[in-house]
Parts: sequence; C-alpha cells; structure tokens
Amino acid sequence: VTIRPTKKTVKWLNYNKINLGALQSALSMLYADIMPQKHFTKTILTLQTDFSSDSSGYFFGTNKIYICEKPDLLAKTRKQQVFVIFLHFLHEFRHWMQSEILGIKDSQLKYTQKDLERNSKRYWNNKYEVDARKFERRYIRKFMRYYVSFKNAGR
Repeated sequence: VTIRPTKKTVKWLNYNKINLGALQSALSMLYADIMPQKHFTKTILTLQTDFSSDSSGYFFGTNKIYICEKPDLLAKTRKQQVFVIFLHFLHEFRHWMQSEILGIKDSQLKYTQKDLERNSKRYWNNKYEVDARKFERRYIRKFMRYYVSFKNAGR
C-alpha cells in the first residue's frame, strides 16, 4: 500500500511528527495480517487532511481518505493525538476495504449525509459503521506496534 499525501497533508504529518514511511509500512503489514490469502495489487491511497471539518471521511469507490486536522481536541499529549489520528485513519481505511476489497457499494450504506452530520441512529447503528468502529478498536494496538517498530528502524 502506498500512501500519497497531499502537499498540505505532508506538512500536517510533519507537524504531528508522523513518519510517512512507517505509516505506510505499518498499514501494509496490518493488511497482510488481516487478509493473508487475498492477492493485493499495488494500491495508491491519497491521504488528505481536511482542515475545515471536525470529522474524517471516505467516499466509497475512491482511493482517497480524509483525516480531520484535529480529531480530538481533548488529547493533551502528542502520543494521545497520534493515537486518535491513527484511530481515524484505521476507521477510514476499513471503509476503503469495505468498498474496494469487500465490494460494498455506497448505495448499501442506508444513511444520508444529513444522518452523518447529525450523528443519527441510522448512521451510528449502520452495520458498516459498526464494523469500522470494531475494526479500529481491534487493530489499533497492533498497528501502533508496527508503526513504532518501523519508525524506530528508520532512525
């Protein structure tokens, strides 16, 4: 998996002291762990920081993940901030997997943009959102271990 950040996102990653190479390698390792039998063609995911939103996102059928600039205003330490950024990233990556690997179409989501903006039950309880939240919680620690290992190896 190749992660191609936008120019502004490169600055944002640097500001948050997130190593792009380690992020990319950790994601590839995690994907290989989750789906070892699945042939994975080289994929380029665009990563874009959304400076005008308080939520991250993914549009089904694309290879672009949006991460909000400040996913958790209550995170006080850099470690807490990075942890929450990675939770958002894994959540949106799971939506990418749902779309591109599992073949889920956006028409199957059964909620509207208004439901999303209001954080309605229709959005919150949607099985694909529930799955993405479970995915981020299940894999965050493994992903963090991979990330730290790759980051330390690059020093």
